Amino acid sequence: MQIFELDIDIKRRLRESGITKIMKSIESCDWVVVEEKDGKIIGAAGLGGLFHVSGIQILQNYVGKGLGKILQNELIQESKRRNYSFITVFNDPRNIPSTKLHDSLGYQTIFRIHYSEEIVNDVKAIIFKKQGKIIINFLKLFNSKYGMLFLGIILKVLKSIFPSLIIYNEDDLKSPDIGCMLRKFEKI
Repeated sequence: MQIFELDIDIKRRLRESGITKIMKSIESCDWVVVEEKDGKIIGAAGLGGLFHVSGIQILQNYVGKGLGKILQNELIQESKRRNYSFITVFNDPRNIPSTKLHDSLGYQTIFRIHYSEEIVNDVKAIIFKKQGKIIINFLKLFNSKYGMLFLGIILKVLKSIFPSLIIYNEDDLKSPDIGCMLRKFEKI
């Protein structure tokens, strides 16, 4: 297990391994924790963006073998060493293994967003310090219909910079569907 600042060389290695073909957003992280086998990256967890968003991806042949928990644990420990006050993750609640993993590590669900008919995410966080609690309490404002409406408007207005705030680097970012966000709103 190694920790790297994300640079051109690490991005190249992530691409060569196939990790970022599955999840390109790992390339938007500030730093990554990687696991290698025979010189090839088989799993990576990274952190970046204004809201300290974590992302994780493991090659299919290595899924279900405990690597995700090891990578996420190391990401959490490195976040503490780097003096972060909190970290977040966007977790599709339909992805049961990912939900169980993040819950087992202490992530707490802050709110759920139905970004579109196809995209639903729970925004989860781990707080390390008082300053982090202030940010997370702010994010809890989105756990209401009015908060979700406000978030939808913010996402529409800031769509061009939104990916950099949450390390989203995929090619197919759709415009947020405010109607869907409000129709399918679920208070956490």
